[in-house]
Amino acid sequence: MAQPDRSPHQPVETPSEAPQSPAGCLLRLYWMIGGYLIAVLCGVSIVNHHGDFSLVDVIYWLAIIGILAARWVDIKRFSGTRADGQLATMRDWQTHAIVTVVAGIIGWIVIHFVRWQGLW
Repeated sequence: MAQPDRSPHQPVETPSEAPQSPAGCLLRLYWMIGGYLIAVLCGVSIVNHHGDFSLVDVIYWLAIIGILAARWVDIKRFSGTRADGQLATMRDWQTHAIVTVVAGIIGWIVIHFVRWQGLW
């Protein structure tokens, strides 16, 4: 039986893989990269340009909260997966949330310590 014409560079879609939603992919990009990038850029901005607490601090925390919300929606609505390809569970979200919040708090404290001490 002849096979349909297919470029050798086209991936073969297995029946167990469902096509992913573009919205789900955008959410994953945000919680994996975008949200952390926003938080880092806010940190740099706080160290370089701002005196006391400002709108940039609020944006920093909104980015952190957005990461947690995006991961939650990814798991609940878009069948988000873990790094090993298995479906993520709410326990995975809880672990991710704890690590992200603790790292966010430590990062925010270090950012303000560096600014207050004039180390940058």
